[in-house]
Amino acid sequence: MGIAVLAGCTSTVDGSAARREPVTTVRDLATVLPSSAEVTRAVGNPLPESGSAAIGGIDMLPNGIQDNSGATPIECLGPATPFMRVVYQGGDVRRVGWQEFSNVGSGQAVSSVDAGVVEFASDTEAQRLFADFAARWKSCEGTTVRSTLPGPANTELYQKITDVRVDGPLVSATVINSDNQGDAAFPIERAIGLAADCVIDVDAAVTGGTPAQQRASGRAVSIVRTMQDKVNLGR
Repeated sequence: MGIAVLAGCTSTVDGSAARREPVTTVRDLATVLPSSAEVTRAVGNPLPESGSAAIGGIDMLPNGIQDNSGATPIECLGPATPFMRVVYQGGDVRRVGWQEFSNVGSGQAVSSVDAGVVEFASDTEAQRLFADFAARWKSCEGTTVRSTLPGPANTELYQKITDVRVDGPLVSATVINSDNQGDAAFPIERAIGLAADCVIDVDAAVTGGTPAQQRASGRAVSIVRTMQDKVNLGR
């Protein structure tokens, strides 16, 4: 439910008017997250939830990468990877919620989706961060983010940011994922959206299917729009 502030209410105490404190209703972030049915409809193949939704403060966001020693250039980590704490910690974050959906190894076109929402202290703060993200995503177009997985294989991951599109309160991109181990490259659809005091963050990994199915087709964008509607209707 959206944040509602009931201001200006008064009561009478000893014959005089006394102002009541504003009442704040906290949005239930679980109701903003998409259902498995909504994700399945958006991506075109079944994707059940993978575990329970994570809801809490900013400490719920992954924090394994903080600087160029973890991924380079760190400035382009946001469009390459969703929900990273280093991307959001520059804002006044109130709460976050995110849910994973996966059906890995099934051979279907989309094997996983991550969908999350970050709630800020105000609409203005969300707008500020979203504007910064939109500019950053655009400036990172054509850039490859490089990172190394821990372990003896010394696996290097490459995430090339392509096809960045800014459409008002929605930004999308296609990230081409590859590595130095000879695995087949695959696209991940990325999208973020602004709604009230929230920024929505979604990715969809297109790891299988026919060549036509592996082309970006607005799957992540569709999920973001569904979540934007939930935020706006809850106000």
